[in-house]
Amino acid sequence: MFELFSDLDAYPHYKTRVTGLKRWATEQKQDIASVMDSARAYFRQKGFSDSAITVKTPSKNLGVTEDILKESYEGYHAIVVGRTGWSRFKDWLVKSTAMKLVTKIKHIPIVVVGGNPEAKHFLVAFDGTHGAMKGVVCVGALVGKSDNHLQLYSMIDSKKKFWPGEDPYFKIDNCTSRIVIGKEKIGEQLEEARTRLLEEGVPSERLSLRIHTVGRDRATHIVRQAEENNFGSVVVGRRGLITFIDEFFIGRVSDQVLRLANELAVWVI
Repeated sequence: MFELFSDLDAYPHYKTRVTGLKRWATEQKQDIASVMDSARAYFRQKGFSDSAITVKTPSKNLGVTEDILKESYEGYHAIVVGRTGWSRFKDWLVKSTAMKLVTKIKHIPIVVVGGNPEAKHFLVAFDGTHGAMKGVVCVGALVGKSDNHLQLYSMIDSKKKFWPGEDPYFKIDNCTSRIVIGKEKIGEQLEEARTRLLEEGVPSERLSLRIHTVGRDRATHIVRQAEENNFGSVVVGRRGLITFIDEFFIGRVSDQVLRLANELAVWVI
């Protein structure tokens, strides 16, 4: 940024202002370098080798969002961004960079992190769609044989409730055997999801299932389920085709989850 004002040295009236501008630019560079050093140290602490960590601090060209979008096509498998930037007021006033990126990046997963969640355990919102299955495959490939816990979380209309009693939940704590849920199609889809996760090395004892009878406000139930059961990460799939009218009036569930999940890591896949 300072390069834009570098020729002001030639004008006596601006010399004092240029000195202040230089000081500000230097402080900004130092702050950025300090943040990057802390991030590098954290990755090392978590077991990443130096060769696996690359630090880039390019100058803004097209704009923050567009520059990240362009960079995302350089061989990355996912993008991780904080929910808010340096200025929370600016994020409130206009759409944050994270939210802009979610609408623009569709070729790889994007993870939006709010607060300081314990992101090891995953709640996978699953409705049987292609987008939801992509989320299952992605998380399975990432987590694999680790000690993370995964829960497949599905919601159905109360009219489709197939289990006895008044409990609004049907749950399986350890998915060690085949999922069979009467004639409901979601049962076949959940079994396929379970099979894919097992193929990726996820231990069956770390895989659970919950089916919940809910009304229309599904995003609220997803976030509440995650927060009340210590799932720091929520995985949601992108919808395929959706009309402008549908999106305007009801919004996508993934968008609603993003707005509500202030203290969670939301994976949009």
